[in-house]
Amino acid sequence: MGLGDELMAAGEAQKLSKAFNNCKVAILDKSKKKVRWHEMWRNNPHIAEPKKKFTKSIVNCHGRRGYIESVKADRWIWQPYSPIPADIFLSDDEKKFADRIGQGFVVIGPGLIDKVESVNRDWGWGNFIALINMFPTIDWVQLGPKGTKVLPGARFIKTPSPRMAVAALTKADAFVSHEGGTHHMAAAVWLKGVVIYGGFTSEHVSGYPIHRHISVGPGLGCGSRTKCDHCMEAMKSITVDRVASELIRCLEV
Repeated sequence: MGLGDELMAAGEAQKLSKAFNNCKVAILDKSKKKVRWHEMWRNNPHIAEPKKKFTKSIVNCHGRRGYIESVKADRWIWQPYSPIPADIFLSDDEKKFADRIGQGFVVIGPGLIDKVESVNRDWGWGNFIALINMFPTIDWVQLGPKGTKVLPGARFIKTPSPRMAVAALTKADAFVSHEGGTHHMAAAVWLKGVVIYGGFTSEHVSGYPIHRHISVGPGLGCGSRTKCDHCMEAMKSITVDRVASELIRCLEV
């Protein structure tokens, strides 16, 4: 949970806004009194800033997300959900940054938020290296702030903020990443790519039709909040060849 949640919240807000003549929509916390704010919503004409007037509102915050049915001490209980790609309105400076970095590359995203459950979503550093090695002619790019651990064979583009990462994604041909912030940002700029889900969750919980999804097993995913043998085995079953095949399909379209 994190950046992707705020992009999905933006998607819900903009849908409501457009249904009511592009009105301002406030994104509220659980109390329904406090207007929330996130940097990814900056310049968005659909979303009301704190202390500004609004016409409609939604409640979207930690524990109140469209894809969560309930939460238990040991796991998330998912429910089917179809996220709406968020509109992200880049500033002129962010667009200029993107223009300086070139284009035609493939973004690779091995990173995960440092949470206990992230181990259940980790395809493995070695697998990402092997994928890069299978396509030596691809200009592989890894995005992130200063201090990011960079894969051998990937070109690092420093993106101090998520908005700058979005700007960089507008110049890419495709991406490969775990389920998470990268795939939500990519959806916002209609960038095709491969999303590795494993067994923790599935495309029926957070997937966009524009992407190719790799999930394992029936159902919506186990959602375990602790290290899970099922999730580990699911990730082990996803071969580098399978991910490579999905990437080729993305690049052929």
